Amino acid sequence: MIKAGAGLSTGTSTALAAAEAAGRAMGPLDGAPADFAVVFATAEHGDAIPEMLAAVERTTGTPYVTGCSAAGVIVSGRESEDGPSLGVLAVRSDQLRATPFLFRDAGDQGLTVALQIGQRLAGSRESQDIVLVWPDPFVVRPDRLLQGLDATLGAIPVAGGASSTTSPTAATFQFSGQEAAFGSVSGLRLGGSFRHLVAVTQGCKALGPPQRVTSAHENILLEVEGVPALDALRRMLPESLREQKPEEALESVAIALLPEPGDTIVRPGEYLVRNIVAVDPDTGVLAVAAELEDGQSILFALREPEGARDDAESMIRRTAEAAPPGGYRFGFYFDCVARGRTLYGNESVDATLIARILPDVPVLGFFCNAEIAPLRGANHLFTYTGVLVLFAE
Repeated sequence: MIKAGAGLSTGTSTALAAAEAAGRAMGPLDGAPADFAVVFATAEHGDAIPEMLAAVERTTGTPYVTGCSAAGVIVSGRESEDGPSLGVLAVRSDQLRATPFLFRDAGDQGLTVALQIGQRLAGSRESQDIVLVWPDPFVVRPDRLLQGLDATLGAIPVAGGASSTTSPTAATFQFSGQEAAFGSVSGLRLGGSFRHLVAVTQGCKALGPPQRVTSAHENILLEVEGVPALDALRRMLPESLREQKPEEALESVAIALLPEPGDTIVRPGEYLVRNIVAVDPDTGVLAVAAELEDGQSILFALREPEGARDDAESMIRRTAEAAPPGGYRFGFYFDCVARGRTLYGNESVDATLIARILPDVPVLGFFCNAEIAPLRGANHLFTYTGVLVLFAE
């Protein structure tokens, strides 16, 4: 059996906030200690991590506590984006095995860390386990971390999000047990007898059907379907954006990469959004935050709130319909920092949808600098997305 609860506190005292959030998370556990706990906390609590971890351990009854810093915390129907906030998920189960971890970067932007995690979790190979990771994106490149994990762990699914903070002067932080660090990767391996589902919602809406790259060099997009890339983009833009200068339109437009080179069908959530970082109006060339190849399938995508909300609701409804007998017991939601109020203009849009459609599922999450999820059997780095990870018996 799996029992879980989630709690949020917006208190300013770290120790008191941790005890309050953990106490709320422990409610559904009927007085029994938790087997593990996950904590996401904003930068205001960064100077008192030992006190936070001690309070969570004392309240939940488990030393297996892991988590990271967050620009904002998401707990069961609420997104806290202003001021201090601290969220706790507490889980007790006789069929889940949790292995928290923390590894510091060795100066190679995540490759050695991935090897260390792989060695620690070697027993996860060829199993139904899932690994959740929270890297410091300013030190550990999430894409290199995934490359290393894939090389050491094989096809095990990896999900999570890059640690974040709203403070321009504060570093992100990660922790596990009583150990905390900067420039590291914290996370959790979950193994045992259980089911999990990972679903992705996009913050960008596809503009038209897939297009074929006909000329590209590294991250420079030269031609799409035989015409200059900028001309191809302009054909897809809504009328309201066509009159703008290209540099202004790019604030809301991106490139989406399809998983397979010749894909002609777009499945819900199955593409990787990458920013257009520069444009040359004279040549029609676009520079993209990804390497491109001739023959690759791409989409032009528009970042807009109505489409993002509709996509989120559709994704959550699909996960609800796919629930096994007994339903989901708990979940995580890793949401891009460019979503939330920044995208919608209102708070708690995604969290409200999750709570309404999955009303009895305790969910803990945070606003991330990048999101991580498996797609068609391979682990990928996402942007502008929300990644929902749900667990069932």
